[in-house]
Amino acid sequence: MGDAALTEQQAAERLAHHLLREAYHDLAAVLLSANAKAAESLFYAVETRTADALRTIVADRAEGAASTRIARSVGAELSELFDGAHGRTGMPGQAALPARTGAPAPVRVA
Repeated sequence: MGDAALTEQQAAERLAHHLLREAYHDLAAVLLSANAKAAESLFYAVETRTADALRTIVADRAEGAASTRIARSVGAELSELFDGAHGRTGMPGQAALPARTGAPAPVRVA
């Protein structure tokens, strides 16, 4: 693949990543405002599934020798996304949850 095609592909991936991140934040905000308890349960399931997938990548060495580094990098980025979108940080524009809803504690993915 030529440099121009690779650069174009990377730009497309960055844009897709940005749009998905924004959409996830919007969906999480709607879920939290509609039903915080149900939202927390769903967030827990998403975080658990993500953590399981990252552990599998490391255990199976799915990305070769770099599997652990890749999984940690992805996990750190997704943890940041989840914390912000799920209302667990003081990010501007993100409302913090008023109180825990009784749902299981979130799973850290990094």
